[in-house]
Amino acid sequence: MKLLNGLNDAQRTAVISNAPVILTLAGAGTGKTRTLTHRVAYLNQECRVGTGQMLALTFTRLAGKEMKERVISLIGEEQGKKLFCNTFHAFAVLVLRRWGHKVGLEPNFTIYDQEDRESILKTIIEEFGGKVTLKKVMQRYENCEDMIGEKIMFPEEFRILVEYGYRLRQNNAVDLDRLIDLVNRLWERFPESLLEYQNNYTYVFIDEFQDTSDDQKRMINFIAPKNLFVVGDDFQAIYGWRGARVDYILRFPEEYPGCEVIKLEDNYRSTRAIVAAANRLISFNTNQTEKKLIAHKDGVEIYTAVTQSSAQEALVAARNIEELICKGIKPQDIAILARTNRQIKNAVFYLDGIKIPTQIVSGSDDPFKKNGVRGMLEFMEFLNNKKDNHTYKKCLDFSLRKYSEIELQEIELLVYENGCSLYEATCMCGENSSIYPFRKMVEEIEMVVEQGQYTKASQYLKSIDLVLGITEKYNQYGQQNRVDDIKKAIVTMENWEQGKRSLWESDSVQSFLKFLKYRDIQEKLIEEKPAVKLMTVHASKGLEFDTVFVLGLNQGVFPSKSNKDEEEERRLCYVALTRAKNRLVLCRSLTYSDWQGKQVSGIPSQYLSEI
Repeated sequence: MKLLNGLNDAQRTAVISNAPVILTLAGAGTGKTRTLTHRVAYLNQECRVGTGQMLALTFTRLAGKEMKERVISLIGEEQGKKLFCNTFHAFAVLVLRRWGHKVGLEPNFTIYDQEDRESILKTIIEEFGGKVTLKKVMQRYENCEDMIGEKIMFPEEFRILVEYGYRLRQNNAVDLDRLIDLVNRLWERFPESLLEYQNNYTYVFIDEFQDTSDDQKRMINFIAPKNLFVVGDDFQAIYGWRGARVDYILRFPEEYPGCEVIKLEDNYRSTRAIVAAANRLISFNTNQTEKKLIAHKDGVEIYTAVTQSSAQEALVAARNIEELICKGIKPQDIAILARTNRQIKNAVFYLDGIKIPTQIVSGSDDPFKKNGVRGMLEFMEFLNNKKDNHTYKKCLDFSLRKYSEIELQEIELLVYENGCSLYEATCMCGENSSIYPFRKMVEEIEMVVEQGQYTKASQYLKSIDLVLGITEKYNQYGQQNRVDDIKKAIVTMENWEQGKRSLWESDSVQSFLKFLKYRDIQEKLIEEKPAVKLMTVHASKGLEFDTVFVLGLNQGVFPSKSNKDEEEERRLCYVALTRAKNRLVLCRSLTYSDWQGKQVSGIPSQYLSEI
């Protein structure tokens, strides 16, 4: 059977097992994606299970994209395109588009991210007299479990959060961090909406199961699939700070008695020296499963670089990279990892100085967050959901003229009197109203889109640019960098659309707007550049490079003194080590700058001695 060719014994067992519930403990570099996708293909080809009956949930869109591409290559487009293989958030959006009307949502709902949330909460706090701080309200938002207790102990915070919930409903919007919870509550209140997915998805696959949060686990429990296949590695559980619960993978055999547990331990990525270092490091943790990576290739020893300062640490890394590139290593096969983004700046400075191209994998250079682009995307968001008062106000701020508080109050009075949205109130105003030009602008954009029959996000953005004259204005003032930002955003959108079409998924404006809110940092790597990659260790998860430099291995830096979970911090270092295929360089300095910019003495990280 061709599907089983090239699989080792453990992988083959996982692929062909008849057990209804399977836990696959897959160590770093052991071929977990290969195993999962081959199982999907095996069930389809040999067991006649349709891919429409399968649901594959991942934690990054990049991982989902790779998995679906592999499935299509194994079983062909006809069956492969039917497989839902995407993130929990993308699945939640799918459910809410279909059933959101049960909880008062229209299909074109807006997703509010952290920035939107904090902006709205600040407004509510001011309107309610400013009796509490945003920080205190956010603490209740993140920790609210007992609604009655919250109302008694934190009445003002509770009142503000209730108002926030009301404004979400009023604006036909959903909070990103409550997206999955909303689906769970929908299924709890309206069982018929859950029944559709229980009947449809009899085979469920969960990738990176160690990263599962309470909401995500509850979603899995609601579906309660007859066949459940989870893949994960508790050694790489590094997201406790954002709600992931490593206990779910550790206690899986207790929750599912009789489940089959399969261990993938053969590492095909890293050299013996790197694997040995990773095994030694993680052995210092106690709350974990029993497994050990097994290496299959020789290579150079791990190198440790000790310098006088953090600046010299970055300089040494840059010079070593220059030497490696001269020897034939491609820049894109080299990565510099650090505990925080702040540590990366020195390395970028020195690499730029010797003309080595760099690509920072973070949200700091996001083409969709540039001023002009961001404003046009807000117009796109508003045109998709005209009930969204929050985005309406942002569009007013971005439009060709500025509107005063008095002018806005006139519109808000109409909203109060008629119980309508801000845009509906705008449409009530006559031609003599100061707000009338904004209404005409919106209507003109819609006319251009309709006449051109534009359905793609990139076309839509071009229409908004044409009507608002953004590029024209930037050209007029010689702001070439902003013109380039718009061009880059359009190219990125077109690449996204092409990627969606290749996976037989929707590339509509609505799909793009939803993607904008729940995409992950690694999306930047889809646009492959011949450049050295620089990122935090968190951002590197799931990636691999020929050569890896780990910066800042000083006590209090890595491990970070801000993380109270010592075992998670060690797992983070384990992730850093196991990104390297052939070369690993561990760097530390005798002095470094703390978060206040003060020079302090560096104590070697405990991980160096543990390794």
